[in-house]
Amino acid sequence: MEFRLIYEGPLLGQSARSPHKWEIRRALHPQLKRLWQQQPLVNVAETLLAFPPRNGSASVIVEKDGLRFAPLVTRRLNLYAEVSVLLFRQQPRGTLITDGGDIDNRLKTLLDGLRMPRGANEGRQTLLDTPDPVPFFCLLEDDSLVTKVTVESEQLLRPAPPDAVIAVISVHVKKTVLSHDNMAI
Repeated sequence: MEFRLIYEGPLLGQSARSPHKWEIRRALHPQLKRLWQQQPLVNVAETLLAFPPRNGSASVIVEKDGLRFAPLVTRRLNLYAEVSVLLFRQQPRGTLITDGGDIDNRLKTLLDGLRMPRGANEGRQTLLDTPDPVPFFCLLEDDSLVTKVTVESEQLLRPAPPDAVIAVISVHVKKTVLSHDNMAI
């Protein structure tokens, strides 16, 4: 299964606070929710998104401190992901390690934003006007399920704040073992 996600906003380096990673999760949630409504996931969504799980079937829902997360790539489904990022940023080509935070630290922040939080309140900011979605869709159960990452950096030619990026995230979901639960993915 292959698809693309788009993140547009600030992308801070390793010193990024957890609330920034939560903002990335919130920004990607609507795209992942829509992905679950498309083929082939729509065929298995009713079963995999059931909470509690139905009749011994696998469910991807993970509950942490009252919040429910729905990661697509999970150990339970024997899935892993290869990720390729096209990163548009203010800095010109060739400045990967200097201006604007080095690229590997910014990439780690992005990968952390793709995964479920390690604790439900890791960086969570309760916003009264925008409650957290139920379930909260995210790409990864854990970022250790990413086995390959490639990054291409381009200069963003439109005016934007220094930390602003547009990230086109290509995801290739693969299976370690074919099972009844992951057959449609």
